[in-house]
Amino acid sequence: MYITLKSIKRNLGLFNLEFEDLIIGGIFILVFVVLFLLKIYTIAIVVISLGVLSLVPMDFSKCNRMYKLFLLFVKYLFNDKHYYFYK
Repeated sequence: MYITLKSIKRNLGLFNLEFEDLIIGGIFILVFVVLFLLKIYTIAIVVISLGVLSLVPMDFSKCNRMYKLFLLFVKYLFNDKHYYFYK
């Protein structure tokens, strides 16, 4: 008999938020406040929009957030690519 767990990560109960999500959201809010106080309003609005967009859950899994997809995309873009051509 096996005992299985849903996830080893702790969910905070509200919208399946995890502790990582709160840290990333806090960073975006902190950057927004600093830019807003420096009167750089347009960049502040862009930063908070990206923060909200990154915390939106994806359809196929409520625990996966968009920032994880962003990180995978950035890793793919900056990864060393080796192409081999055979004739």
